[in-house]
Amino acid sequence: MRKVLICISVLALAGASAGAMAQDSGSMTAAQVGAAPMTGTPAQNYVAWAADSDMYEIQSSKLALSKAKNQATKDFAREMIADHTQTTKSLMAALPKTEPKVMKPGKALSEPNAAKIAALKDASPDAFDALYMQQQAEAHKAAWSLHKGYATDGQDPALRQVATTAVPIIEKHLAHAKGGAGGAMGGM
Repeated sequence: MRKVLICISVLALAGASAGAMAQDSGSMTAAQVGAAPMTGTPAQNYVAWAADSDMYEIQSSKLALSKAKNQATKDFAREMIADHTQTTKSLMAALPKTEPKVMKPGKALSEPNAAKIAALKDASPDAFDALYMQQQAEAHKAAWSLHKGYATDGQDPALRQVATTAVPIIEKHLAHAKGGAGGAMGGM
């Protein structure tokens, strides 16, 4: 009897793990995200825009660590820093494999992302968490559109792999941002 219960438990855990893995495979639809995949993006533009998106995520999240009031917002920010540092590493590691070679992106934020950082810096302590989470939801919609589109029809195989790997990470972040990072918005 004990062996049967152990087998049932193992099968139940395996089924739960398989379900969780299926959810992490990049399964959101355009309707769920609220954005369509951006198709036809040249490799150089994909790299520049993906790098800019990651830089914004990291910089805005570093601000959140010091300015956010809600612990859930700070926890979300830590996740953003870790995950977007990793996606940047993956992007940079793919550059030497691109054909034709794609140039390394610049290190300055785009004007729109710099403006978002400025707004976060200027936000009052009481308004920061809500503004940060709103910006995260918008930024992750745009990132999903970029990465999902390139994963679908990108011309460079190395960059297409980067995009494909990024999509489920972005979907996880988008779900958290839309939900207020596990209640980060609830205390607002």
